[in-house]
Amino acid sequence: MPHHQIFNERPESQDRALKELQAMGYQYIPRAEAEQKRGHLSHVLFPDVMREFLASQSFIYRGKQTPFPDDAIGEAIRELDAPLERGLMFSSKAIYDRLIYGKSCDVHLYDGNTQSFDISYINWDEPDKNIWQVTDEFSVERNNGKYARPDIVLLVNGIPLVVIECKKSSVDVEEGVKQNVRNWQPDYIPQLFKFTQLAIAMNPEFVKYGTAGTKQEFYCKWHEEDVQWQTDTAKRYVDDSHITEQDRAIVSMLSKRRLLDIIRFYILYDSGIKKVARYQQFFGVENTMRRIHGEDDCLSRGGVIWHTQGSGKSLTMVMLVKRIIADKRVANPRFVLVCDRLNLIKQLRDNFVHTGMDPVEATTGRGLVSLLKDDGNTIIATTINKFEAAAKSRTKILNENIFLLIDESHRSHTGEFHNMMNEVLPNAFKVGFTGTPLLRKDKSNTYLKFGKQIGHSYRFEDGIRDGVIVPLVYDGRVIPQKVTSDKIDDYLKSILAPLTEPQKEDMRRKWSSFMHLAQTEQRLSMIAFDIHEHFLNYCKPRGFKAMVAVSTRALAVQLEHAINGLGGVKAAALICDDSVSSEGDEGTVTKNDKAIIRDFFKNEVEPRFGTKYDDYEEYVKNNIIGGEDVDIVIVQSMLLTGFDAPSLGVLYVDKPMKEHSLLQAIARVNRIAAGKDFGLIVDYWGLFGNLNNAMEMYSDDQSGLSGYDPADIAESIVTAAEGQEKLKEAHKALWNFFGDVTFDQNNPRAWVAFFEKEDAAESEKLRKEFYEKLAAFSKMMTMAVGNYSLYQSIGFDQMQNYKADLLFFQKLRSALMMVYAEKVDFSKYEDGIRSLLNTFVTSEPVEIVVEPVAIHDKAAMDKQLEEVEGQKAKAAYIHTRIVSELESRRYEDPMLFKRFSERIRETIAEYRRSRDENIYLASMKRMAEDLRQGFTGHSYPTAISNDSDAKAFYGVVSDILKQHGQDSLEFDDAIGKLALDMKQAVQSLARVDWRTSTPIHKKMNQAVEDLLWDFCDEFGVDLPIDKMDILIENAIKTAMSRY
Repeated sequence: MPHHQIFNERPESQDRALKELQAMGYQYIPRAEAEQKRGHLSHVLFPDVMREFLASQSFIYRGKQTPFPDDAIGEAIRELDAPLERGLMFSSKAIYDRLIYGKSCDVHLYDGNTQSFDISYINWDEPDKNIWQVTDEFSVERNNGKYARPDIVLLVNGIPLVVIECKKSSVDVEEGVKQNVRNWQPDYIPQLFKFTQLAIAMNPEFVKYGTAGTKQEFYCKWHEEDVQWQTDTAKRYVDDSHITEQDRAIVSMLSKRRLLDIIRFYILYDSGIKKVARYQQFFGVENTMRRIHGEDDCLSRGGVIWHTQGSGKSLTMVMLVKRIIADKRVANPRFVLVCDRLNLIKQLRDNFVHTGMDPVEATTGRGLVSLLKDDGNTIIATTINKFEAAAKSRTKILNENIFLLIDESHRSHTGEFHNMMNEVLPNAFKVGFTGTPLLRKDKSNTYLKFGKQIGHSYRFEDGIRDGVIVPLVYDGRVIPQKVTSDKIDDYLKSILAPLTEPQKEDMRRKWSSFMHLAQTEQRLSMIAFDIHEHFLNYCKPRGFKAMVAVSTRALAVQLEHAINGLGGVKAAALICDDSVSSEGDEGTVTKNDKAIIRDFFKNEVEPRFGTKYDDYEEYVKNNIIGGEDVDIVIVQSMLLTGFDAPSLGVLYVDKPMKEHSLLQAIARVNRIAAGKDFGLIVDYWGLFGNLNNAMEMYSDDQSGLSGYDPADIAESIVTAAEGQEKLKEAHKALWNFFGDVTFDQNNPRAWVAFFEKEDAAESEKLRKEFYEKLAAFSKMMTMAVGNYSLYQSIGFDQMQNYKADLLFFQKLRSALMMVYAEKVDFSKYEDGIRSLLNTFVTSEPVEIVVEPVAIHDKAAMDKQLEEVEGQKAKAAYIHTRIVSELESRRYEDPMLFKRFSERIRETIAEYRRSRDENIYLASMKRMAEDLRQGFTGHSYPTAISNDSDAKAFYGVVSDILKQHGQDSLEFDDAIGKLALDMKQAVQSLARVDWRTSTPIHKKMNQAVEDLLWDFCDEFGVDLPIDKMDILIENAIKTAMSRY
């Protein structure tokens, strides 16, 4: 039977975390006691602890302090456990609302009356009056009878609010993240995660967190603002001079007051998705609260929050509103959300609506006055120009508890509108939000109008470091306004250069149709053709969408027609209709332009949407975010600010932009998404005078970026020269991984042998490092192939060398994955790499996916074995599959698991002594065949020789009983009889749906325990209590796997 082993992450991460949490005031509940409190492994609450906390509360009735009766407490416990029928998010939201607001209980009073009184599940204001507990190895039964077991669970008043997965330092913390993400899925343990507010993955040096429903790519790190406080506090709780990142993160997120604040104020549901604040959002709001209450030594009533585009600025506003409303020191707060553009106020209002708040929008200046005068309007949304009518009407609202939250406060707040806003709301507290840095010349004026900056800036480089946004890569493809035939010929040569002959022929056919279009609109057609080809080769294989920004609305329509005319890509123009005279257009709008715009709406929009142009806008936006009807959206000014679509991978630019408008537009492609390592800016206009490196960007007058402090825009854009250097470094690091060892690339056996080590852990570590370096090189190759200017700077010949190496190392990775039966998560790179290799390396299709083969499929396994080079590698291939099969049958057949595990250890030990690869392979083949036939080499007692169920229970108990009892044939026969009794006891209780029945589980546990104690008494076996617990637990697990 399996050993009850301590996993190797325990001492380094899990045990250390448990000790720190106990030092912080959490009571440790041993696993056995925790399971007893839960009643059944499918249950996750501690009802007795909940009852204890709830019973400590009382209410005043007729002047008397009266405790809540048992029936009211029981109802409160039952009602918190919301069912999962409508999905995780629905039940999670119902539970969260109960936790925050409590429950109104109907109480039958002593005088015969019935009245409602509020009862709380958590004391938010007095942390120490709650019951804080921590337990580990929290096994939870799944619907299929199997188990998932989070490493650590934190409970407050018997409610599991925090789940932690611990890993040793050599294991990537992403493995813990994946476990958390897996465990909230419907077929795992959502019954735990519906209560979970923080889901954490940690190893000693890295910690990431999310909440129930958070996808892997959105888990993030916590950075404490006051690092000295964090370190000093950790030292008080950790008995070690070396403080790890794990120690610090536990203090920052799981200290009692901090944890309650995060849950209460910094969790929200956005369009049905549960989200928890990132650290910059938390500190941005907390620092604002300090400013509001005059606790930060700043006398101004307001300030500026600068959090870079894509870092969640709009949700920070929502969290700030939520935080202020909950603050008892602020009486009846009201909020005015201010933007400078109509489409942005709609987006901002939608952000609040999606989180459950409902701002009322002021559509006119007179409407704004009416809304401001009505104290019942808690949240008002308006554009700043509406204050003009309010000021002219001499409206003045003196309320000091009105909070002005102003989006993109650096714009439109330099003149009269800002002054009018101050006239109408002279006492309001003003918070300006900006997603782009302030120009040097504007900083002092902005701070004068709003107050000093609140907290720290959250710059581009911070967001990239934290993985909150992706870096932006610049690709200059400037096409002059007058395109000559020579320029067109040069362009054709550049796109044909890297292709194979069949691909060149296909491209020439496409080119002929392009040239037909280019006779009249040469430049427009060239841009359309370039976008079309780049999208098909770069975006589509990766599942990305794209945006095109052009200088006029008419050009947007013409470009849509040109791209769609090439086929295979669905482009849609999104522009204002012709009733808008010239808003946003560069230059005057001609009669011809107006006719193009009018015809577009008449022929393309109105037949499907009528005159509801907003519906068309929503249709395009929704399809860019997640639909299939639009691949590319073409805009003149719409969506260039405020639009959040993680699927956007490329922004094609053919219009002049400077300063804030430039930084905001390019940030449309910096949102994180699966498989997206960077956002690409393809520039046809020439936004920058020169952009070869970062220093030139900081001094570039043409783009206006010279007006910013270099520190404020550091790492905002990766240039071609920087990309070339990073690719060179990634390529060098991959080769340096193999050191001075030189292998023939035509001898893959030697390359695979490099990873064969005596210690399996050492081999695994080597493979992991290789996969990471290959992933880094693949990422940079993806950048190079999608970036024309970077491709040119590297040169065709060098790129061919890089691509050949990429193909070779991808094949090596496939060989390793086959030998070691690994499931390395390369999904985020796979489609792009395959497209890259198939297009640019060889006409032979490249296949880099290894299909898993089970050990029982002998024919398929033998076929894959033929592809593995070398006897030792073949033996390793068989070994990994035997281990995988054994793990899957660990509790179904414990004796088989034990005997084959022993044979594996003996076989490897014999190989290390003899170094005979032929004998090693023959032994592994024989073992695989024995496993297929179910031959263990062990003779069972006669009484159970033909009873597989009894054999399984025999495998559970035999080793431990023999270890503490006798080792004789008579004793072995007695164990066989005990196994039969255990089987019959379990069978008699294992009726339909018994796995979810707490009473049956208790009876089954008791029956097994009685049989074991009776056996020990009869044969004089001195069995320690902990061993008895192990036998009972494994017997029930075996029952689960068989009945």
